[in-house]
Amino acid sequence: MNTDLTTGNTSRLLWAFSIPMLISVVFQQFFNIADSIIAGRFIGEQALAAVGASYPITMIFMAVAIGSSIGCTVVISQLFGSKHYAMLKTAVGTICCAGVIVSIVLSLWHLAG
Repeated sequence: MNTDLTTGNTSRLLWAFSIPMLISVVFQQFFNIADSIIAGRFIGEQALAAVGASYPITMIFMAVAIGSSIGCTVVISQLFGSKHYAMLKTAVGTICCAGVIVSIVLSLWHLAG
């Protein structure tokens, strides 16, 4: 399926691109609500406070991840559009390696703390 997303109704295209992100945020909010209900009913007030206090931190990490993803997508799109396939291959490899390295560092940081 080849669809040209650079032509047509701008509002419709904008919604088509933003709906997956909106759904992601809604599911993250449902996850936070479920955590709050379980912590509040079964664990106690301190656990409920911890869930509430950790939500902004979660959202910061999500914002950084989404921003990084958008930046990587821009680079990949520009290289693909200009038909620089060798540079595209290098960029994709670099992005994947950077993602793995960041994941390992954050995992070790989490396990150490």
